Amino acid sequence: MRYPFKSKLSPKFEEFVAIRIASGQWNTSYDYNLHHFDKYIAANYPSYEELTVEMLDWCKRRETEKNNTCISRTTPIRNFLKYANKRGWSTLNPLPLPTFEANSYIPHFFTQYELTAFFKECDSYVMRSYQERRHITTLLNRLQLPVYFRLLYSSGMRTCEVRWLKCSNVNFESGIVKIIKSKSIDEHGIVLHDSMLQLLQHYNQAMERIMPNRIYLFPDKEDEPHKVRWGCTFFKKIWSKVSDEKAVEYDLRSLYAVSNISKWENHGYELSGKLLFLSRSMGHRNIQSTFGYFHLTPMLTDKLKRNCAKKFNELLPQTPAYNEENI
Repeated sequence: MRYPFKSKLSPKFEEFVAIRIASGQWNTSYDYNLHHFDKYIAANYPSYEELTVEMLDWCKRRETEKNNTCISRTTPIRNFLKYANKRGWSTLNPLPLPTFEANSYIPHFFTQYELTAFFKECDSYVMRSYQERRHITTLLNRLQLPVYFRLLYSSGMRTCEVRWLKCSNVNFESGIVKIIKSKSIDEHGIVLHDSMLQLLQHYNQAMERIMPNRIYLFPDKEDEPHKVRWGCTFFKKIWSKVSDEKAVEYDLRSLYAVSNISKWENHGYELSGKLLFLSRSMGHRNIQSTFGYFHLTPMLTDKLKRNCAKKFNELLPQTPAYNEENI
C-alpha cells in the first residue's frame, strides 16, 4: 500500500512517481525519501504549489551525514526536479551533487558458531516476542524471520529481492525461484537447496492458514512487501544477542558468494563457467561485480593475480558499500 502525499505538490509528485514506476525506476528507498520531502514542504510551505529555492534547503548535506548518504537521500528529489523542469513546472537550476566517496566495504565473516548461534537466537527471539504480544504482526514475524534470514543465507539473494518475492514466483515443488523484480538484470532464477525448499514448504502451509491466497511470500499484515527497515532492524536486534562485532543482513549475501568461491580452490575449477553461473545466480549485470568478492578470498586472489597480473586491478573492483541500492 502506497501512502498519499500531503503537500500542495501532491498531484505533481503522484504523476512523477507513476512514470517512474511504469518505467521500472522506483523503489521503496526513493518512495520513503520523497515522502519525507513532501512532509517537509507540507509543514513549512503548506500553501505553495510550486517548488522554490528555499524548499531545496532540505537537500543540503546535514552535519551528521556522509556524502553518499546525502546522495541517496536526495536522489529522488533531484530526479523530480529534472522532471519538473521538462514539464515546465519549474525553472530551478539542478541541485549540486556532493562528491561520491569511494570506500571499501568489508563484510563480516561469520563463523559456523556465529551462524548457529544467530539462527538459534532468531528462532527463540521471535518465539519470545509472540508470547509477550499475541497479535498478527508478531505472529507474522514469528513465522517469517527464521525463514527470511535462512533464505538470504542459502540463496545469495538481495534483501529487496526476497522482500519483493511473490508466491507466484516460487515453485514449491521444484524449488525454482523466479526473481522478477530486482535492481539489476530484468529476470533471473535460482534453485533452492532441498533443506531450504522443505522449510519454505512448511512455512507456506502455515502462512496459508493465516493469510489465504496472499500475494507476497513475506507480507506485512496488509499483504504488502516489508520495508527495508524491517529486515535491518530485526537483524540488528538478533545479532546483538550473539556478538558485539559489526554486521548487517547484507553480509549473509556476501557469505554466500565467498563460500562458493572458496570451494573452487580445493576442487579445481574453470573460472569462466563457475564465475558466470555465480554471477547470474546473484543477479549481477556483469561479471565484474562478481569479481569484487575475490577481494575477500585471499587464496583465490593470489591465484588470479598470478594468472592475470596485467588486468588484475580491472578485474577486481572494490566491494560495494552497503546500502539499499546494492542489496
